Amino acid sequence: MGCIMMTQVIGEILKETGAISGEQISAAMHVQEASGEVLGEILVNLNFVTKDEMASAIASQHNLEYVDLSSYVPGQKVLEMVDKEFAIINMVLPLKIENKNTLVVATSWPNNDEILNSLQEMTEHKIRFVVSNPDEIGKYLQLYYEQIEYPIEQKISDMIKASVEDDEFDAIAFVDTIINNAIKDGATDIHITPERNTSHIFFRIDGVLKHCYSIPSKMFSHIVLRIKVLGSLDIAQHILPQNGEFDFEFLKSNYNIRVSSVPTINGEKIALRLMPENFRLYTLENLGFEPDLVKLISDDMQKTSGIILIVGPSGSGKTTTLYAMLRKIDILSRNVISVEEPVEHQLPFVNQVQINTRAKYTFDRALHHIGRQDPDVIAIGEILDEETAKLAIRNSATGHLILSTISGSSAVRAIARIKDLNVDKYLLADGLLSVVSQRLVRRLCNECKKEIEISKEELIKYFSESREKILELSEDSVKIYEPQGCEHCKNSGYAGRIGVVELFRVDKVIRDMIEKNESSAKIQHYMNSIGGEDIRANGLKKLLDGLTSIQEIERIID
Repeated sequence: MGCIMMTQVIGEILKETGAISGEQISAAMHVQEASGEVLGEILVNLNFVTKDEMASAIASQHNLEYVDLSSYVPGQKVLEMVDKEFAIINMVLPLKIENKNTLVVATSWPNNDEILNSLQEMTEHKIRFVVSNPDEIGKYLQLYYEQIEYPIEQKISDMIKASVEDDEFDAIAFVDTIINNAIKDGATDIHITPERNTSHIFFRIDGVLKHCYSIPSKMFSHIVLRIKVLGSLDIAQHILPQNGEFDFEFLKSNYNIRVSSVPTINGEKIALRLMPENFRLYTLENLGFEPDLVKLISDDMQKTSGIILIVGPSGSGKTTTLYAMLRKIDILSRNVISVEEPVEHQLPFVNQVQINTRAKYTFDRALHHIGRQDPDVIAIGEILDEETAKLAIRNSATGHLILSTISGSSAVRAIARIKDLNVDKYLLADGLLSVVSQRLVRRLCNECKKEIEISKEELIKYFSESREKILELSEDSVKIYEPQGCEHCKNSGYAGRIGVVELFRVDKVIRDMIEKNESSAKIQHYMNSIGGEDIRANGLKKLLDGLTSIQEIERIID
């Protein structure tokens, strides 16, 4: 009875925050009648809410802080304060010491006085519970306590040293350990690069490439052979590029790893893209969209026809934003069909179509067929060619809401990009609702970021287009933050990434400008004249909020 009551309370909290609707709770209760499962589990399984959102609701219920463990690394001394066996049995993860005598501990159920008292007695510290996703707690408990016993980095170093001194090398174990290391560090890609005398291994973490290991060239050929076998590549082919993939498991989490091999003058360069099977669902809010932008996007999402585009370069999080937008749609009252290559995450109540280029089942062929499925909303993974662009715009003008992504550098230039695909300018002007342009910047580590003061004049040098807004700030000097580096962020100064976004909404004036083939510069000038906020202005807002640094904005935004 207590568990049911708690789930009902959490359901009300989720409803109040807008995470779920009354209709979704009703649908979940119908599933509960058929399955007998706990309502909270059903809400998660239906992807109405994520486990992180459930944990956040539990935190709110107890007036506690919610912590995302994926962007936080506990210190070794803190971990050693709590017995490993006790931590695993009770699912508690020590995170840090604050105010000298308070130990911050992550848990999924914070109202257990017995665990609280045991922790206080064991550590001789006051305990402050924070709430986290139980799956994440379990994963990181195993990871971090194993790191204390035999750090994965030390294991890799020992394997490299052994190969140099004794010519002993287990390529299977080495490749597995390198991938484990990359996943542990939150890498999205692994690059293995051949050189004449030594070869090198890089990880891409939070969008930045980092050199991690140098290995003897004699190890390199064994590593390449092992990866080619895993990815079902031709091991006898060395002069042509190859692509493949394989499945990998780490800490009970499954990954699809895509392999790319490209010949260079020193040998085959290998790139691995790490794709978690459990694609993490986000909301627009926790991707970095301010409440006013979320409100405007949500208004457009309620319309019955038109097209919303998400634009940005490769790796800027366009697909993640597309999924976050789909979560804003009432999928119980609208027929939603997506066309994707590949389908990165399965969304209940969304009819997802997988593109198969080998079978010549392309975006344009899929779009021709799904029109007969009575769709209300069509999500297109990416507009890549003329035929797809024309079909997307045509469908937006015939009673369908279209969501799609397109590669580009800005919202305004996305319009020119669509025109270049020979789309009728009158249909484009009539159908385009809004364009979201975005980049991902690294988020400053909250544990070590350093506050500094900068004059308005100095800030204007970086953000000249926001000169008037900066001059309106009340103080003569402005407080911002710089990265420092600590054990909690692996000495990078950053932990995770956040979106810097621009929302370009189409009004009557812009429709006229599109029909008249006005230049991107003129359209941008009009947007600025009516108070539109471009992507650099949004970057300035993130800077003043202490979320990122000047260096990061300069690195990412043109």
